[in-house]
Amino acid sequence: MKVFRPIYVSEFKCDGEFCGSRCCRNWKISIDEDTRKNFQSLPDREKIFRHMTKENSFRPTNSGECPFLNENFLCNLQLAHGEDFLPAVCQSYPRVTYQLDDENFLQGMTVTCPVAAIDILLREEPITFEVADELKTRLVFDFTKKLSMPVEKFLSAQVESVKILQRRELSINRRLKLLCEFFGETSMPVDFDAESNAAALAEIFGETYDANLTVDKKSRLVETFLAARENLLPQLRENFSTVIENYLVNEFVMRCYPCAFKGDDKFNCRVFVTAFMLAEFAAVLTALAHGKLTVETFLEMLCALSDKLDHSQGGMDAIKNFAELHDAEIFAAMMLED
Repeated sequence: MKVFRPIYVSEFKCDGEFCGSRCCRNWKISIDEDTRKNFQSLPDREKIFRHMTKENSFRPTNSGECPFLNENFLCNLQLAHGEDFLPAVCQSYPRVTYQLDDENFLQGMTVTCPVAAIDILLREEPITFEVADELKTRLVFDFTKKLSMPVEKFLSAQVESVKILQRRELSINRRLKLLCEFFGETSMPVDFDAESNAAALAEIFGETYDANLTVDKKSRLVETFLAARENLLPQLRENFSTVIENYLVNEFVMRCYPCAFKGDDKFNCRVFVTAFMLAEFAAVLTALAHGKLTVETFLEMLCALSDKLDHSQGGMDAIKNFAELHDAEIFAAMMLED
């Protein structure tokens, strides 16, 4: 067995007190069949099963918390019976694990977890990787049928993409252009169209956050972004260049680009770039709302956006639709700024 993963996956340690056990609140906690069988072997199983729904998930309390979360932000199930009696999703999160074939696995972490976000995004040195020989997670997604290329080629594409994204002598925008070129995105030299960029991102932003924006509200959002982008985007890219690099590397690995979605390498690369541009759009709006963008507010925004992209179909569908509907030249004009 070979498990390819960023080094921080093995270093991660949950700290529910730090984040208020965010993953134990307002999320559906599904119970897998193996965990259900484990519960049946316990003497206090009736106390556990009375908190389960017919759909095999824990019924949250009136305040939206998992019924087993205690006042110290710890899990009473784990305290009483050990980690093996946690549902697979709880035991695995925030790790995300994909099976590539019989022998190879890919593992990443999602920044929807605030503790993981700090571990990943605030690293000063470039993210490094390791190959492990065992899995310590029970939740594994079967990616064998989704790979559009041999495993060796996929892993090589990931390695080369990470190298491009970590070229610190280049601007973030230049790295993204090189990434598109690496995946065969050839386009005529075009001038960047800031207004079209803002309009497209406002549309995607509304879909992502279920904002149901009217035409007038979208217009105002576009005007607000355009008025602020010239000053705020350079500051964002300069002040948070390492955070942005780490975010891009983590997203590329964790979502299994360039095979994340049905379509060729070029399409997946467009999705990746557009999703990042949406993050920048949200960061500018966050900076305007708070008066400035701090490390804390930036990480909180990225955490919330990742939550939306993971658990709300609208945003990722809007990103994919945009990537699919525009040819190379128009895409470059709207999303690849010099």
